[in-house]
Parts: sequence; structure tokens; C-alpha cells
Amino acid sequence: MITVVLMLILGVGTSYVGAQAKTTITLWYPAGDVAAGPTSPFHDPALFKPFEDANNVRVNLVGLDYDTMEQKIFAAAAAKNIADIIFVDRSWVSGFLKEGMLEQLPPAVAKRWLAAVSPDVVALSDFGNGTMYGYPQLGYDVYALTWNKQQFKEAGLDPNRGPQTWDELRADCKKLARRDASGNLTRVGFAIRHVGEPHGIVDKFAWALWGAGGDLINDQNALRGGHVMFDNASGRSALQLVLNMLNVDKCTSLNFPDPRAAFLKGIASMQISEAVSIRARQPKEAPDMPWQTGWGMEVPPVPKAGDKPVTLLGGWIFTVPKAAKSDAMAWKAIAWLSTEANDYSVAAKFGMTPRYKSNWAKEPFKSDSYDQALLKIAKYGRRYPLNLGLDGVMEALGASIQKAWHGEATVDQALTEAAQAGNKAITDAAK
Repeated sequence: MITVVLMLILGVGTSYVGAQAKTTITLWYPAGDVAAGPTSPFHDPALFKPFEDANNVRVNLVGLDYDTMEQKIFAAAAAKNIADIIFVDRSWVSGFLKEGMLEQLPPAVAKRWLAAVSPDVVALSDFGNGTMYGYPQLGYDVYALTWNKQQFKEAGLDPNRGPQTWDELRADCKKLARRDASGNLTRVGFAIRHVGEPHGIVDKFAWALWGAGGDLINDQNALRGGHVMFDNASGRSALQLVLNMLNVDKCTSLNFPDPRAAFLKGIASMQISEAVSIRARQPKEAPDMPWQTGWGMEVPPVPKAGDKPVTLLGGWIFTVPKAAKSDAMAWKAIAWLSTEANDYSVAAKFGMTPRYKSNWAKEPFKSDSYDQALLKIAKYGRRYPLNLGLDGVMEALGASIQKAWHGEATVDQALTEAAQAGNKAITDAAK
């Protein structure tokens, strides 16, 4: 009788556990190759399976359009109908912080993470004095100069060496450009990003601005206050560099597509953008131009010999909105993805770079030529400022770059207008 009662109790207990409905948490990420390695882990439905099995939860991965993702997040937060985890561009974070939208990691958790990951990942993780609002992505999102080695050979250039200075960039650009019988450019020596969302314009211009000594905002770590640092000789020289290639050297053009697409189509010999994008798209879009024998990459050129190289170290972060319905489980999921063991296994499986220092000492990362080239470039990487007005500054500068390059304003007019709008954004954000 006792046994029967125990069996009934156990049976009831088992049925109860089995009948428990799974919790579902949602993760929003940018669709396409924006934050992907050669193969995006977000396309793997089993990415979170061990975590799901252990926690009776389902992680619903939802890809959003990159161009409208930031606006959708703002709208969803206002409507309190937002995902539990959002994977967002770090340059958007200041705007989210301005609205008080993001949760903060416990200080002890942040301290352990910052002690374990590589220095560049620390730079992307730390929002000031060890404060973290999420975990940076796997895989470097570092901007690099990439060049077509075959076209370099045809132009009589060293295929294993990209231009090191701005003068070399202009000289190489002229040698690489090709024209038809009518004199129209059929191939640019260096492709530029001149249309589209202003943030993207700034992303692909930061190397020139920083290289010239300018900046977006004077204090990299201040959340409030400050002023823009591009309405000056540095900003003018950076804008003028591209104008010279457009109008003096005539080796680039406003009639060509996005620089990454132009490069992979073989109608641009050089460009500067996220290296991971070229790595991910090249096998499909330019199969006869493989890494190392077909294309090379280095840190962007400097104004003159002896200057220190600098480039954009971007990064997307996994973070949890305050309006998330299952915030505790959301943090648990991204902490699981960010353990040392999973950092290694996911990076190795999807051809990405790891974040932990210890994992860089393991194969395949320590002997992979592409990974090591990325690591070398990342040493010169800089992240964007933390200022709450950054979003407005990016919008203003991106628009001014477009105006100057398209001849809708002089360099001085464009930068003055951008500085006024950028400084107003900083002031308004500080209120």
C-alpha cells in the first residue's frame, strides 16, 4: 500500500514537472551579415539547445532589418513589448542609456569578465569604471583596409603590402583605377561609403578623422557634457582627403555601390570596412579571390610616416532591456553563452574569434593567419565615445560628410553645421 502511494506521489510529481510549460525568451539580432562570422551562429537553431534543455526554456531567435532595428527597439521599449535579449550595435547604446532602457550587470560579474577577456574586449565591455550593460559579441568587428592582390599585381604594386600613408593611398588609388574608352571609371582604386544611414557613413570615415587627430567628442568616457572635436583642421583634412581622391585624383566615384559590394564585385581595388564582412561574403560573392592569396588586410593608412595607426573597433553587445518580461532568464542565457568553454566552442564552430585571453592561446586561433591578422589590427582599434549625445553627433557628422562629398556644402560649411547640431545633441542629452 505504501509502495502504491509512493508511486502515485512520484507519478504525480513526474507528471507535474513534465506538464510545466516552457518559458520562451526572445532574442532580437540583425539579420544578414552585419554581425556574423563566415556562418552566423544565429542561424543555428541549436545554438542555445544545451541551455534550453537544462532550464526548460526556449530561446526564440528573431532577425530584424538592420536599418530599422534601432528605431524598432525604441518603439518596442516605449510600448513595453520588447525582446528579453537584444543584440545591439554598441554605438546605439548611449541612446538607449539616455532613455534608461538597459539593465546593468552586477559589479562582481563584470569584474570577473573584465579580468578574463582580451584588452580590446575589455575596451568594448567597460562603459566606465568597470560598469557593464552586456557582453560583447564573439568575433572581431574591427575595420581594416582590404585590397585585391591580383589588381595590385596588374598595377605594378606589391600585392602583399597595402598603402601605409595617405600619400601612398592616393598614389595607389590612381594606379589602380580603370576607365573605359570614354574616360568613365569602370573600377575605382578606393571605394567610399557616401550614401545611406549616417551612422554607417561615420563608421567608414572614423579611421580618417582619428588618424588626422580629430575626434567625435572630447572626452571618450564622459556620459554627459563635452563638445565635438571635428570642426577643426583635423576634420577638414580628413574630409579633404576623400575630396582629393574624388575631384583631383579622380580615382574614386560617387557612382559606385557600397564599398564592400564594389570590392567583392572586383570594381574596387581597395576599401575600408568591417573585415568580418569581407571574410563572410567573399567565398560566395568572389570565390576566385580567397583570403591571403586573393585579398589582404591591414590597419588603415596614417596621414604621414611615423603616425600611429588607428581604426574603429566596433562591436555588438548582448544586453537586457529593463522592459524585458523574463530578465533573470535572459541574463542567465547570455551569461551561459559567454562562459569560457562556450566562448571557445562557438568561436571554433562558426569561424569567429574568441573573447577570452585563454582561448586565444588554443587552436585553431593561435595559428590561423586570418585570426592573427585581425588580432594585430585590433591592437590599434578604438571604440566610440560613451556620451549620451553620441547618437545625435553621429547623425550630424554622417550627414555633413555626405553633403561635403556630394558638393552640397563646402567642407567648412558642412563641419560647422554638423558641429552645431552635434553640440546641441550633447547638451540636450545631458539635461
